Amino acid sequence: MSEVMNIGIAEIKVAKCPNTLRTVLGSCVGVAIFDRVAKVGGIAHVMLPDSSMGQGAKGKFADTAVIALIEDVLMAGADRKRLTAKISGGASMFGNKVDNGIGDRNIKAVKSRLSECAIRLAAEDVGGTKGRRMLLDPNTGDVTVQVIGADPVKI
Repeated sequence: MSEVMNIGIAEIKVAKCPNTLRTVLGSCVGVAIFDRVAKVGGIAHVMLPDSSMGQGAKGKFADTAVIALIEDVLMAGADRKRLTAKISGGASMFGNKVDNGIGDRNIKAVKSRLSECAIRLAAEDVGGTKGRRMLLDPNTGDVTVQVIGADPVKI
């Protein structure tokens, strides 16, 4: 029997097939990293671009979350050479003047850290002004994103 594991703000979780992972995003960025062959993957719910902005769990910041997620997925049986990433979120929920462009800064920080870690970014659904749901199926590597008020799409 499969389980849908929910991921909250600043959390990192890993799942193996047949389980799936789900999170809800606004200006935060969901980072999914997976290995289709091993059928394992994880999601980090990144809230801020850089750990110099405060204290908190590793999953809270792009610079620490990506590294911790990679480590967790590898410990669950993934092969580093097969890791792929997909990202979602980073909306400007209240306008850039109100939120100081935090969504855009989160997107840039996540992409930068993935590049530094040599993880290929296969797809993204980011930006805009509306929140999203994000679901990772480690069996296929499919990430389904549903912008609030729209139909879900696979990226």
